[in-house]
Amino acid sequence: MQPLALWPNPNVTLRLSRGLPDVNTQSTKRNRRRKISLRFLSSLFLLVPLVLIGCSHAPEYSIFGSFFPVWIFCSFGGLLLMTGARALIVRTAIAEHLAAPVLFYICMAVFFSCVLWLLFYS
Repeated sequence: MQPLALWPNPNVTLRLSRGLPDVNTQSTKRNRRRKISLRFLSSLFLLVPLVLIGCSHAPEYSIFGSFFPVWIFCSFGGLLLMTGARALIVRTAIAEHLAAPVLFYICMAVFFSCVLWLLFYS
């Protein structure tokens, strides 16, 4: 049985008596994982600027000298429409049959916000 070094040399293969795999096979597996992750990160860095090009001309309104992005107004309108729809749902007693009401109402607010965005700013 060979003693383990504190800082193993990657060129030396260490075999333990327990039958564990070689150090070199583990390092090559790690290197393969690194290559895959580096490819993924490089493609991600190339794709991020293409995605962010759409953010250069975001619609905004000037209110009292401050520019507000339109998505704030769309999300506020989505929340208002969601509260109105919630009032209708509670009146018709459908609310008792909802499995996850909090998730349902959040998704409904997001849906109404996106619909307002598409109707007015598409």
